[in-house]
Amino acid sequence: MSEKKKIEATVNQGRRAFLKYAGAGVMLPTIVGMVPGNPISGLGWKAFAASEKKVSDEWWQLASKYGKPKGKFGKIGDPVTLTVGYQPYCTPYWTSSVNKQAQLWAKYLPTGSKLVWFRALSGPLINNNMYAGKNQFGYMAETPAMRSGDTVDCDMVCATGYDVGETGAICVDKKLIDEGKVKVPKDLDGKRVGTPFGSYSHRQALTWAYQNNVKPNFLDQSIELQVTNLRAHNIAAAIEWEPYPTWLEKRGIGDRWITGQDMPCTCKRYYPDAVDHTFRCVGSTLAIWDWMRDRPDIMAAYLKSEEECRDMLTNDLDLAAYYIWTDVSEVHPSVVRVNLDMMVWDGRITPQCRNHLKGVSNMWRDIGICRGPRTKDPEAYIDEWADDKYLQLAIKEMKADGLWTSDKLPGFPSHIRDDQLRRHTWQTYEKINLKATPWKQTKA
Repeated sequence: MSEKKKIEATVNQGRRAFLKYAGAGVMLPTIVGMVPGNPISGLGWKAFAASEKKVSDEWWQLASKYGKPKGKFGKIGDPVTLTVGYQPYCTPYWTSSVNKQAQLWAKYLPTGSKLVWFRALSGPLINNNMYAGKNQFGYMAETPAMRSGDTVDCDMVCATGYDVGETGAICVDKKLIDEGKVKVPKDLDGKRVGTPFGSYSHRQALTWAYQNNVKPNFLDQSIELQVTNLRAHNIAAAIEWEPYPTWLEKRGIGDRWITGQDMPCTCKRYYPDAVDHTFRCVGSTLAIWDWMRDRPDIMAAYLKSEEECRDMLTNDLDLAAYYIWTDVSEVHPSVVRVNLDMMVWDGRITPQCRNHLKGVSNMWRDIGICRGPRTKDPEAYIDEWADDKYLQLAIKEMKADGLWTSDKLPGFPSHIRDDQLRRHTWQTYEKINLKATPWKQTKA
């Protein structure tokens, strides 16, 4: 099948089929198998690295954090089959959709490698697959990602990027807005408000309620159920993530009454060393320890492909929007494109990003979302779990090749353009025509 026909097939994919298997928690297509390898026993990373010279000793030294290599997934340079859990209907992780649709990963992984993409509407299904060893990489917000690290042998190896306050929103039933029944926070006191518990929208809901001294009747609802109930006027508001809020607004179902731009973030309350900023979401790329230990060449390749995705998302937004739209074709192109104006695609876990993560971790431990032994000391947990050393080495090697990397960006929580501090609207791109154009990596 030609590349054009593959894209057309993706664009025409029925959402009903996706929801059917996403709801069931099964993976399509199924895993076709891992590359076999001979187990290695009694050897440390230095001895093993001496026989595996296709990556530098620096990569093996990083891998040694996770123990002695076991040779479970083939030799260095062997092709692999990776399963990647991702959420195409969540803006902060759209590095994954760009990677999937533009197939940038194929430039970096060993020839003959395959990627199986597991689509999910939220983090728990991905978490379950990582726990079962079915997903080697997973994408989710920092909030559910922390819970994954509490239950799965995985680390946050980089940020996908971060928003500047607008990707999380309290969407009020437009009928209530039009009738003047919701004007101030107290108007939602006791009202039915949906949000997926354990998500970063849940964190926003709790933060907003605390800051405004109100007690809505929060209901644990999936994002799809929220849309259905908001349309049927069964809930007063839905607290959810982009692209849904803008999508609801375009369809006249809900009003983006409050966004993260209109409220302080969680982290300052729970970690005083965090800087003041509006409500933020940091996207996370998670990787399981087994692969980080045995195949540092795959970690290097995948993280470099992610950096190239961030290059496109930063320096050719229309092309990035095109690839994302081919993955979520029922979302109007104007909604996809305006969402990219809300993000900074910086993969680094900078000191202030780490402070934000510590604040979120303290909150999640405080309310019992994280309750395992690994998160007993939430701040120490972040220092150990949020580890971008693999990414930093990938950046070092890409810079040596004269390529753009995340360190060209200002770092969390800074914006890169003044327009990012204003409310955005899909109407800016109402007539946009997204199309494929040639892509060339940006030089450093």
